[in-house]
Amino acid sequence: MGDTSQWLTLILWWVLILVVFWWLLIVPQQRQRRERENFLKSLKPGDEVATTDGICGRILGIDENMVTLRIADGVDIRVLKSGIMRRLTKEEAAKLKSVMRKGGG
Repeated sequence: MGDTSQWLTLILWWVLILVVFWWLLIVPQQRQRRERENFLKSLKPGDEVATTDGICGRILGIDENMVTLRIADGVDIRVLKSGIMRRLTKEEAAKLKSVMRKGGG
């Protein structure tokens, strides 16, 4: 009897460890992935964004996997949708507009 209860206790500890591991590592990663997918789905023309490479611009158009950004007057580039890192704040967007009007720098 004692041997069986020791094995049962050991198995329960391993199950507990696996559940805690799953809760601490896997669940937050899944939540972050969902938030990222929702962010990319919410992008629309007119949004001011920054890419993972640090390029800032206004979204002109969105295809399934590509985004067309205006980074200066008359300068449009196409980047992967997954390369969009974040939306710019209102202050950052205003600064970007003033730089685009001045023609750089």
